[in-house]
Amino acid sequence: MRRRSARLAPLLALLALAGCATPYAQGRSALRQERYDEAVSHFSGALARDPGRLDAHAGLGVARYKLGAFGEAEAALRQVLAEAPKHAEARLYLALAYLQKGQSSAADEQLTAFLALDPHPRIAAQIDRALKVIRAGPLSDEVKRFVAASLEDEAQWEREVREAERARPIYVEPAGILYWPPYRYPYRYLPP
Repeated sequence: MRRRSARLAPLLALLALAGCATPYAQGRSALRQERYDEAVSHFSGALARDPGRLDAHAGLGVARYKLGAFGEAEAALRQVLAEAPKHAEARLYLALAYLQKGQSSAADEQLTAFLALDPHPRIAAQIDRALKVIRAGPLSDEVKRFVAASLEDEAQWEREVREAERARPIYVEPAGILYWPPYRYPYRYLPP
């Protein structure tokens, strides 16, 4: 009887946890599915449990940025960067929040700091182009939205590539298949 309950205990624990998702994971999922109000509530729930969780602050900042609450996004993202200055997502979205608020010099500073984090060459090239546009002079609201959207698209592309690389199965051949011994044909089948 003891053995049976010992086998069932891990199974029951696994079943109990299968339906549970943390508020942070629910927030990330809502963010990927573009349900930003829901993401804000999930990230807020995660922060209620653990106020020092930087990834939840970053997610909250991104969700608020997506909702157009640039001031609130700035506050959350600055809190992340105060603790982790090399947090790339927070750095990028803080730059975008500054850009949308019309603070071009602050956006320039954050994008330059983002480049120092050695991002993927494709997003680095896009940021270089964006910096040239930002430094050229005052930007209309439409140009700000365009620059921000182009940088977000590149960041999304990089994130998707990273996730695909992580999810890619690694196939390893069994050692016995890698070596194929030579087959010796009987003499009667060999050409003269």
